[in-house]
Amino acid sequence: MNTGIVGRHIDLTDSIKDYINSSVEVFKKYNLDIISVNAIIAQDEKHGKKAFSFEFTLNIAHLDTIVVKQKDKDLYAAIDISLERGSKVLRRHH
Repeated sequence: MNTGIVGRHIDLTDSIKDYINSSVEVFKKYNLDIISVNAIIAQDEKHGKKAFSFEFTLNIAHLDTIVVKQKDKDLYAAIDISLERGSKVLRRHH
């Protein structure tokens, strides 16, 4: 399983990359043929308020591509919520 992490308008630190890589390992327990996982992190600012948007794109063999998007004020909360939503979809396919 290949993992790609992209940051838009944000500097990706090693702790963020490690957190995403360790979180993606949860998807292996579903025994689906996951080809790649792409994560996109973006920081938006509107009216002086900062928010993070996080997007997972899961490419699975013999199934459609799964895209999960989440926005939150806290980056790690957005990652956790999108992981729960992605796990729910993979559970259905499993």
